[in-house]
Amino acid sequence: MESNELKKLVERFYEGQTTEQEEQLLQHYFLDGDVPPEWAVEQQLFKQLYQADVPVPEYLERQLSQQIDGWNKIEKLSERKARTFTLRWIVGVAAGLLLLFSVALLVHFQQKEDEIAAQREIVNNPQDAYAETEKALLKFSNTINKGLKQVENETR
Repeated sequence: MESNELKKLVERFYEGQTTEQEEQLLQHYFLDGDVPPEWAVEQQLFKQLYQADVPVPEYLERQLSQQIDGWNKIEKLSERKARTFTLRWIVGVAAGLLLLFSVALLVHFQQKEDEIAAQREIVNNPQDAYAETEKALLKFSNTINKGLKQVENETR
């Protein structure tokens, strides 16, 4: 194989543009014969890529199995953490809403108490206090009398 043709073929190989036949041609060239020193690096590469008998360690299957099991454990833990995170987020939002609702109710009832307190008049003068008491007792008496009249009408 000529040097220029080999150079172009190797460049195409490194760019990933060679066909299967061209790769086999390169493989035979670098693995079968003596190669000039300028192509020693490529020869070493092809020897490593296309060496027929690659020794497989005996412990490889066990080691791969342990690695895969470890990844499965990590995946399950991450799923559990994601669920826990989601649950914590939901509980946090619910607690925040409960707190907000409680504060709103507290403010609402406090405003009602303030309104009731504002409706009550504080009377400092004894004559005004007597007049207010008499007015309240008359209102109470009228309400009782209405109720008694209804009871009398029902019993007849």
